[in-house]
Amino acid sequence: MIDFRYHLVSLIAVFLALALGILLGAGPLNQPLGDQLTGQVEELREDRDRLRTELEVSEVERENRDQFLDEVAPATLGSRLEGRSVAVVVLPAANEDDVADVRLRLEQAGATVTGQVQVTEAWTDPATATFRSSFAGQILGYLDPAPADGADAGVILGTALGQALTRGDVDGTPTTDAETLLELLVSADDPLVEVTEEPEQAANATVVVAPRSEATGPDESPEPADVETREQRLAEEVALARGIAATGEGTVVAGSAATELDLVSALRADSDAAQAVTTTDSVSELTGRLSVPMALAVDISGEVGHYGVGAEATAPVPPAVYLPPPAVPAPEQDEAADETADEDAA
Repeated sequence: MIDFRYHLVSLIAVFLALALGILLGAGPLNQPLGDQLTGQVEELREDRDRLRTELEVSEVERENRDQFLDEVAPATLGSRLEGRSVAVVVLPAANEDDVADVRLRLEQAGATVTGQVQVTEAWTDPATATFRSSFAGQILGYLDPAPADGADAGVILGTALGQALTRGDVDGTPTTDAETLLELLVSADDPLVEVTEEPEQAANATVVVAPRSEATGPDESPEPADVETREQRLAEEVALARGIAATGEGTVVAGSAATELDLVSALRADSDAAQAVTTTDSVSELTGRLSVPMALAVDISGEVGHYGVGAEATAPVPPAVYLPPPAVPAPEQDEAADETADEDAA
């Protein structure tokens, strides 16, 4: 049994150890410990200053690089899309600066931006899926050519938007059916599209601008419900891109490929979409936006590619492709005029 003397000896030992520690810390060990701590603090300060300097140098180098690329862009891109007209489709949450700069690079490549439309949240909202399915069946009769039998409602609607922007008469003006398609998409019970810039001319090709990746901290992760909703919306965006890619001479989707929830990543991971839709990533960077007209030229030439530094990219930069002028359809002659000409010839 432990008695009082045991407790007393234990307490005395504790106080002796504490007193010894104080004496050593204030005496022989004081200087070495102080010097060691001071040295560590100095090293941390030096590391902080070095990293700050490296960051400042990196920022300056990046600014100089972007300035150089911006100045050589007209010469680099010039004539790649000469004579082509391009429509711009903007997805919800896409960055306005990205959209404006993509348009600038298309024009520097010789293209004419014929119009711009904004896809609404209703296009991908899980709550409006039943409406979209019914609406796709109603709009199918206006499509020429129509998607294959059994096509997903999202592909049908994407094809409708693509044809609304690319179907034109001989003089380049949108056909009556194209105007009708756009009007239906804009004026539906749940409008799927808003017209930002009215297309006065049918486009040869289409560029879809997707959002940048959402910034999250190293220890942050989205809620499971948010991930599920994003995946549902993402599936609709993939279908939209596939539908648009089936129209006109070519289509490019420009966005980010930093996470699996980015549209470009989803397109590259989908075996059917990856073979049909050309993509460029890093839309938040000047290099990524410069790749858009270059990639569009490649797509119009008949090759599908995935360009940038994100996952599943086939090359960092699109190859150099300079397109011949677009074919101009022969004017249609009036049947009465044809009959008169035949009679005159006889």
